[in-house]
Amino acid sequence: MKKIYLIAVAGNLGVLIVGQYFGWTSPSLPKLMQGKDETYPVRLNSVEASWVSSLLMFGIMFGSISCAYIVNIIGRKNTMLFATAPSIISWMMIAFATSSWELYISRFVAGFGTGITYTATPIYIGEIAPADIRGNLASMFTVAWQIGTTLEYVIGPFLSVRNLALVSLAGPCLFFVTFIWVPESPYHLMRRNAREKAIESLVQLRGKNDVHKEVDDIEQSIKFNLANNSRFRELLCVSGNRKALIILITLGAIHHMSGIQAVEQYAELIFDQANSNLEGKYLTMILGMVQVVSTVVCMFVTDHSGKKSLLMISSIGSACSTAIVAIYFHLQHDNVNMSNLTWLPAVGVITYVIMFSLGLSALPIAMIGELFPTNVKALGSMITMFSSGVFAFGVTNLYLVIAENNGTHVPFWIFTACSLAGTLFTFLYVPETKGKTLEQIQEMLHSSSKQ
Repeated sequence: MKKIYLIAVAGNLGVLIVGQYFGWTSPSLPKLMQGKDETYPVRLNSVEASWVSSLLMFGIMFGSISCAYIVNIIGRKNTMLFATAPSIISWMMIAFATSSWELYISRFVAGFGTGITYTATPIYIGEIAPADIRGNLASMFTVAWQIGTTLEYVIGPFLSVRNLALVSLAGPCLFFVTFIWVPESPYHLMRRNAREKAIESLVQLRGKNDVHKEVDDIEQSIKFNLANNSRFRELLCVSGNRKALIILITLGAIHHMSGIQAVEQYAELIFDQANSNLEGKYLTMILGMVQVVSTVVCMFVTDHSGKKSLLMISSIGSACSTAIVAIYFHLQHDNVNMSNLTWLPAVGVITYVIMFSLGLSALPIAMIGELFPTNVKALGSMITMFSSGVFAFGVTNLYLVIAENNGTHVPFWIFTACSLAGTLFTFLYVPETKGKTLEQIQEMLHSSSKQ
């Protein structure tokens, strides 16, 4: 069983790269906007900075579309390895950029690789994991993401923009060297009629030779799912598939609309606006460390507490936390003296990260690998990630504009309302998948849709 954890760690190293891209903007944008890095030739205004942040999300949309076409052709493993190419290209472009347009292109390319990683990794982890620890392994996705983000928070303030990009190149290189040795998903191999290779893969994944019952279950599931078409019609017209799509698109929307993109990518700017006694860069480092610890806690409690309850607790807690931040900036906007409460936004943001990490952070992504059947998994994952990219792009691109024109409190009130809506949706519509095999989850979705 130890081996499956090591393989999952290797697979999620690719997600560490994703976290680096999300964390890069927090220490880098203040330097680019305020001219703090005299060695770097590019300077940005607030509009340009919002595009540098949000074009990552735009690239994610196209990366997820591309992944849907290649993940069933070259396999889950090779697709994840392929994503290292745009990652390396992007970091090199950032390191040697001479204009804002080169930064725009680099962030789009990074988003393209991120979209591939986002779509393929949950599929791979969901297909290699035993039912009893699938939640733990899937939650590694967000742990790796937060570690990557925190690395940028911690080292970014002390490096130039160019040197930070060059140091960050270690991420994709480490992933490629590590992941190239792991086995392919047995579901994909069985899908390609490679039964013997699927058995070999399962033997490596489980660390035992007696895997024939699981192989037979996988084969039956694949045959059943592939007997149906994998077109849009199958995804939209089959009730269980449609329900899975609605659940995952909505959870993805709540994930982003609760405010995580604004908090992660503009953390240092938000903290600086609060005029706290502690510099924004140090508060951002604390924020990153809290994110990692909170996500690790979520990873270990997911399969004990269940995903539905964690999602509801996370949504309510996120709403209360962003409301604290909104109240502070609302009063500040109304010229109320807040000099004795400059610590309040930091408390609100850090509490938000803790509550967000308990469920909304990892679980919507983890459930992608659970809710879709094999025949529409790639297509459903692509649509889910594309829609998530749309919401993420909107939040990232509009946050600075709305905050500058209307006050920082306005976007945080919006985040609060969206988190509360997420609580209601989870209570009414999201099923519990704790301890269930992929086959049992499909039976539950299809039977509940007929009622």
